Amino acid sequence: MKRILVIVQMLACLGIFSEFLTVSANVEIRHESVRLTRIGPERRFGVSPTGILYRPIDKMPQTVVIVIHPENDRRNDWHCNAIAQRGYAAFCMATRYVRENEHLIMEEVVLDLAEAVRYLKEDRGFRYVVLQGHSGGGSTVALYQNQAGKNPPNRIQHTPAGDPPNLNNYYLPEADGLIISAAHLGRGWAVARKLDPSVVDENDALSVDPSLDMFDPKNGFRIPPEASLYSEEFIKRFKAAQAARMQRLIAKAFSMVAERKMYQKLLAAPDFSERTPREQLKIRRGAIVQRYMTIYRDFSSLYYVDPTFDPDDRLLGTSRGNRPDLYNYYAYFHPRNISPEALLSAESTASNVYTPNLLPDVTVPLLTIIGSADPGSLVSETRTHYEASGSKDKKFVVIEGADHGYLPAGPKAGKGDQRERTAKVLTEWLSKRFPR
Repeated sequence: MKRILVIVQMLACLGIFSEFLTVSANVEIRHESVRLTRIGPERRFGVSPTGILYRPIDKMPQTVVIVIHPENDRRNDWHCNAIAQRGYAAFCMATRYVRENEHLIMEEVVLDLAEAVRYLKEDRGFRYVVLQGHSGGGSTVALYQNQAGKNPPNRIQHTPAGDPPNLNNYYLPEADGLIISAAHLGRGWAVARKLDPSVVDENDALSVDPSLDMFDPKNGFRIPPEASLYSEEFIKRFKAAQAARMQRLIAKAFSMVAERKMYQKLLAAPDFSERTPREQLKIRRGAIVQRYMTIYRDFSSLYYVDPTFDPDDRLLGTSRGNRPDLYNYYAYFHPRNISPEALLSAESTASNVYTPNLLPDVTVPLLTIIGSADPGSLVSETRTHYEASGSKDKKFVVIEGADHGYLPAGPKAGKGDQRERTAKVLTEWLSKRFPR
């Protein structure tokens, strides 16, 4: 037995079986809190981005994985310890917009990520930085690497609302690899495929056009676990009405932004001082007022209840339960109240964040991964990311029986080791490309 152990240790020194030894060892992890510098335009919303650096206590690895989501706090994400226990470092972030989805500006999240990459490479001396984005983080890391790979003046010059930042004015150091995990095509496109098109009046949460209501039994709805089935004619009308509602919301957001900018223009005009005090006060108020849009019923995806959409081994329903027809009327993580600027930047198809358009210019090594029982993200969209990527070194992995958080779910849950298998895939992919 001792002879076998000596042989294994010798092979480990040569880099063979290193994954086995690292996974099997009880590695003690050091956690270090970090507050990053907030760069970019000054706004009333958002805080300084922060992170926790996870690493083996007895070494400083050469490679660090940044785990990020635009507005979900990833500082205690399960991936963090899993990565560090296998010999790498993980920097798990909370952006300036953590838990502030109603004001989220994706172009500013790019600046948070830029500062994190710079900090880890320049201040902490990591040789390689890999970006991992789970769910909404997937399109975030795709946006960052797309922009970092472009030279000024070819980057995004302003948000969809016409506001700063101009990304050409900032240092965006490139990452060395990307991991896109259980990700949709972009936040706005995820919202678009969940918008309830049967809403008749945006000011009335209960208004409904029965002919477009996917939760009306007359249209084919059945309460999960029973499967719903919709006609091709209904599906066609439903999707067209979803797109139309999204365009109405976008138009409303642009009109609200235009009103604000009109007042800002009047405030900056040479004749402003010649106006009456009452007019000046109205203009000042109009230039700074923050308006909000109320958006009801954004939990209506045919994917939740009809197994013929993107067939896989998911359970029907959602991660929130098997009654999407009721949850559609309840508050969801896509905010009920949102600024028009955030809607345009993050939560609509006017956004700059559409992963299939971003990945063709991304050539660093790419891993795309998803669970086969994910109730919210689509395997087909993950495959789209893989196929769209311009990288010659890319891999597509499906974890059988894993839900959105890589926990066991569905008929193929097996022995429930989905997270262990996911961590193994991540580490094996890393170890073939980046040293510990």
